[in-house]
This record gives sequence, structure tokens and C-alpha cells, in this order.
Amino acid sequence: MNLALRRHLADSLAVDAMLGCRPRWTAIATAKDVVALQGRYLLHAGPPITDRSLISPPQKNSMLMAILFEGWATDRQGAEELLMSAEVALHAAQDHACAVPLADVLSPCMQLLVIEDEDCPSRQGFSTLNGGDGPVMRVGQYGEEVLQRLRWINRHLAPQLQAVVARSPIDLLPVADAALAAGDDCHGRTQHASQLIAQALLLRAGSDGLDDEARRFLEQSAAFFLNLWMAAVKCCFLAAEDVPDSSVVTAIGGNGRQFGIQVSAMPGRWFVTAADAPLVPAADEQTRQRALGAIGDSAIVDAFGSGAMARDLAPLTAQRLAQTCSEHGRAFPGKLLECPHPRLLKSQAYRTGLDARQVCRLELGPVISLGVLDKQGLCGRLDGGFFFSPLKPFQAALEALEATDASA
Repeated sequence: MNLALRRHLADSLAVDAMLGCRPRWTAIATAKDVVALQGRYLLHAGPPITDRSLISPPQKNSMLMAILFEGWATDRQGAEELLMSAEVALHAAQDHACAVPLADVLSPCMQLLVIEDEDCPSRQGFSTLNGGDGPVMRVGQYGEEVLQRLRWINRHLAPQLQAVVARSPIDLLPVADAALAAGDDCHGRTQHASQLIAQALLLRAGSDGLDDEARRFLEQSAAFFLNLWMAAVKCCFLAAEDVPDSSVVTAIGGNGRQFGIQVSAMPGRWFVTAADAPLVPAADEQTRQRALGAIGDSAIVDAFGSGAMARDLAPLTAQRLAQTCSEHGRAFPGKLLECPHPRLLKSQAYRTGLDARQVCRLELGPVISLGVLDKQGLCGRLDGGFFFSPLKPFQAALEALEATDASA
């Protein structure tokens, strides 16, 4: 078999494995009970952080909030001292089957969403619970209101949702399919999907399964589905891992300083570059100057074909993306994803199957819908924008694959 055919078959095999995954929401669990780590740790978005002095202020704020939530420190000074020490381990969330949005952080006593493959229940993806609007940790602000919200989500809302979901799992591909067909992009726009999830939960809860506060939260949280979809996509990507010669992307995200990817053939190995800030259509000078570099594991949903890459299904996303491309002279990678998903039948224009080889052939990376955070960690979310993935990580992944071929 010639080399080109072998590589093509490897990528096809990884994509087929990914498409065969049937993610469903089965539980909410405490992180320490399902994440294979011991001791004090924080899971963050994007590639691993190798120099703690370079942690971006929004991500640092969230880490401090997590430390206070865990009770490892009682004030900011103590939390900062602990964070800068070796007593708390920092890990890339995607290296542990998790995906966290923006500057969000996952710690041992936090509750997380458990998404499992119906055909392989041991294959599970995880994410934090979406905190809705208001003072939430994912936007990277520090304050008592953020901590109180974190406690409410984990100690009040999560147990109620666990009791409801335990009655009957929720299949997530049909929810995404219906939402995409209705104009959601399942990243920046998840209103319809979140409504469907809320309806499913309220139906399962009956008249007494959720209190009024939890019901109002679900009815008002237009982004609740995003974290579920991130965990579902992570579950699908896990199915595609460890296929020799495959350049299919199985991890992708930013930590505010670096942006990186992993590919199927080399699970756990990050290929990184500097993280530029997302581009915001019609942004004012203040927004441009204060924008943090790309941050968040939610990039995985765009790599899966949602978000900006679902522009043909989401008119409002397409409009903002077209404006951004026009203002900044950028091209949309229209032929980057060409594989239809066999279980997304209502949203027939949906395409998936991102691989580094196609990125390098086209010389265009995926476009990713990302929230834009204040790099000073003061104002939270500034706007929504689009991150045009640089080629360097994809090229580096291909070079590593070719080096493996040469040494074989």
C-alpha cells in the first residue's frame, strides 16, 4: 500500500470511529470520583501551562476562585501563594477527557457533566456545568459574587439535575440536530438547543423534581447546552484517538497565551503556537486593545463542525462571520470539512472530520467562534468574535507524523 493511500485510510478510520460515537448525558458527578487524578489539581482550557508566571489574568482569577471554593485557602493572598507553589497541580483539561469553556476551571470537588458513548459506556467526556448569565467563573473575573454563584451551581443546582438525569439519559445528537436545523450553530448560538434540554429536564422532573430557582435558571440559560455539547464532542474525539498515521484533530483549544491541537496518531502530544485574540466585527479600539488571546476548549465544537464552521446552517453566525472576513481580509475554509454526519439528518449541510493534512493542503485552518475576554481580568467578556486558527500547529503535527514514518 502506498503512503498516500495509507494516510487517507488512517484519517478515514479515525473519522468513522468518531462518527460512530453516540453521546448521551447520563449523570452529574463529582470530579474527584471520575477524573483519574489524585490530590489537589486544577484542570484548565487549552494546552498545558508550563510557566505559572505567564498564566493570563482571567484564567488566574478563575483558578483563585476554584482554590477558595475548595477551601484550600481562605483569602486571595493565600490562594495566590498556593497557586504559584507546586502544591496544586495544573493540567490541560482535554488531557483528562474534559473540556472547559473560556477561563473556566475544574477542581476535585466541583460537579461535572458526564457524557458517555451509548455503545461504549466506558468512553466518557466531561465538562463543567454552564453557570448561565451573571457573575460566572468562565469569564475570568474575581469576586465574592462569582464564588457564591459557583457554590450555588455545584451545591444546589447540580444535585437536583443529577436526580432528574438519573431517571433517563438524554441523547445529545438529536438535540444538536434539531437545534442546527432551527438556526443554532451549537457554540455561540445555543438558544434552541438549551430550550430543548430544559424541556427534557422539566418533563423528566415532573411537578416536584426541580425547585422554582432551578426551573427559572434552566428557562433563562440560553447557553446551557454548550457545555453538554463540548463534553459530547470530547467523547466523540476520544473514539477517534490512537489511530496510527491519522492526522484527524482530537483536541484543540487555547489558554489565552497559547493555542494548540492534538491529532489521533499522537494522543496527549500538543502542538502549539502563540494565541492571537479573536477578531470582533466592528470592534472599537478599546475592545481590540483589551482582548485576550484565544482561550477555551469550546474550540472543539468548531473542529467538529459546529460554531463558525456551521455557518451554512446558522444565518446570524454567517452574517457576523462574513462581516469579520470582509473587515480583516480573511478567507473562510469552505472545503475544510467534507464528511456528513450520519446521525445529523435534519441539518443536512452539517460537515465534520477535521484533519491536519487537509488544513495544510488548503493552507486554511478552521474558524472558531470564541468569547473575547478582557486580558486584564477586570471586565469579563467583552464580546463574541472569531479566531482564525494559525497553520503552525497543524504543520508541526504533520512534520511529527512524517518523522514517525521516516523512523519506522
